[in-house]
Amino acid sequence: MQAQVTTLMEWFNSQIAGSLIWSSIGFATAILAALVLIYFVFKACASLVTLLTTSLASRKRRSTQGFGIAVAPIIGAKGAKQTKAIINALENHLELFTFGSPFEIVRAPRIRARGAKGFRASATRWLEKSSTDLVMWGHRKSGKQQPTSVEVLSLGGSLKPDDAMHSEGLLPQIDKTNEDTTSRVVAYLVARALQPGLSDGSAYRAEKLEPVAAILQDCLQDTVSLPDRTQLTLETDYCSMALALATPDHLTRVVEYRRKRLASEQPMLPAFEVQARIDLGRALLHQAQANFDPIRVREAMDHLKLAVERLKVDPILQLAQATNQAVQQGQTMLSSRKRFSVTGGSTL
Repeated sequence: MQAQVTTLMEWFNSQIAGSLIWSSIGFATAILAALVLIYFVFKACASLVTLLTTSLASRKRRSTQGFGIAVAPIIGAKGAKQTKAIINALENHLELFTFGSPFEIVRAPRIRARGAKGFRASATRWLEKSSTDLVMWGHRKSGKQQPTSVEVLSLGGSLKPDDAMHSEGLLPQIDKTNEDTTSRVVAYLVARALQPGLSDGSAYRAEKLEPVAAILQDCLQDTVSLPDRTQLTLETDYCSMALALATPDHLTRVVEYRRKRLASEQPMLPAFEVQARIDLGRALLHQAQANFDPIRVREAMDHLKLAVERLKVDPILQLAQATNQAVQQGQTMLSSRKRFSVTGGSTL
């Protein structure tokens, strides 16, 4: 029996262990083991980097001066690349819209929660923890030109974290082909959330508005890479600023933009249509003041009348009208009661 085992071992060593096939199998096994080891080492390093990044991002702002903006990682297709691009856009262009106020950008950790309320609660805690004025997070779907869906929680300049304003929107994809335009657009939209008055042309002096209006007008010349919703936002804000500046060039552009928008077959929300008609009517009247043209005035009046008709069915205005009627009724009752007490009940 022992002789048979010895013979079998000798055969195995000579025919199998020393063969080319067995050597190849052993070599392949060694390579596979090395690859598995490299994979786990790489995964451990990535986890360590993520942990360090999160811990560094969890710090508070270095300074309490100016604005603090927290940007959480964008999840989804090419989310990391877009997160980096958004931060670069803010670092390079946000100062154009903050009128000299300093700002600091903080990398927030990924916001993990369930449901809209959970995300907002997590973002609120982050606002308070980091002493920032705005926190932004979002996600992307696959596709080369798909915009980034983002949500923003902003203190609006003076609110407390629990009262922060929540908004949702789209940021255009930033890439090398459209970086000049889209980077400035992204910076403006974030600045707009930081300072809600930025979209109101009457909120700032002309010398502050003029550079911002010029940037928006320049961005509106290259709208191929911008989502329709973003184009409409930029156009509406530009028209508000242009009407406040009221220069001939700005007024001409307002008329051009608003006529084109109202003539478009693309449906508009009632609020945007009303605003477009008001902007067009005001711009035409401004032009008629400098050079009277009855046709222009009639066109302006037609748009303004349509805007008034649309406003009459607005639920908020209807509520305001009903409230005003109730106030007037109360004042009438008080007046009648006072007269009743003076005359002793006589109505003569």
